[in-house]
Amino acid sequence: MEKIKYPVYDYIKFIWKKKLLLIGFTILCMVIGAGLSYTKQTVYTSTALVFTGNGNNEKLSKPHLITDEYKDKVTENLSGSLNVKIAEPFQITLSLSGTDKEKVQSNTHKVAEQYTNDLTERFKVQYDVQENLRNALKGVVDKTNKTISEYDQLIQVTSDEYKLLHYNEMLLNKMEALDKYQADLEEIEYDLALAEWPELMNVTTTQTSNNLLRNTLLAGAFGFQLMLVLLVLWKYIINARRALSERK
Repeated sequence: MEKIKYPVYDYIKFIWKKKLLLIGFTILCMVIGAGLSYTKQTVYTSTALVFTGNGNNEKLSKPHLITDEYKDKVTENLSGSLNVKIAEPFQITLSLSGTDKEKVQSNTHKVAEQYTNDLTERFKVQYDVQENLRNALKGVVDKTNKTISEYDQLIQVTSDEYKLLHYNEMLLNKMEALDKYQADLEEIEYDLALAEWPELMNVTTTQTSNNLLRNTLLAGAFGFQLMLVLLVLWKYIINARRALSERK
């Protein structure tokens, strides 16, 4: 009668006999993983948060354009780490990473301040244009009010029907124009009241951890799986040799 074989059980039994080798190799890999964690250099990341203001500035509100504009303004070995993101509407973050904490922080401050100053300069141009327009509209409103008052007086003292008709028509035209000027003036004053200037909010610095626990567990898992494969291969070779010897 042919003997019943249980190959899976046979492999499990073999692995169990070699469990100390499996456990020992796993522990060795965990120790190596933990040791390598302490050899990694600490990387510092400084992040500047900038409020861009509510002005219109397409060039300085798109991350890829900001990166191209300011990457040359930081130390050469840090320029490649410049990372620009939109945090929230009207909020931009600029970050640099490196192993020299002081250099990372100083360069982040420098590029963030330059970016904020450029935003402010652009915003001031737009703000000044709106202020000038507001002042011009105020002058137009005052002049139109004065003209309306003059026509109103002329209507009061004129008895000529032709002139009265002309004065009334001019008065109506001026009053319609005044309504438009006042609406435009109120809109500009509203925009100016809501104007928010760019501002460098803060700069924070963080450092990467050595990920000791993570690296130790990953190394242990790798070691366990590697040794498991080697043990299975070892058992396979033993079985293959046995089968060959039995055939002879």
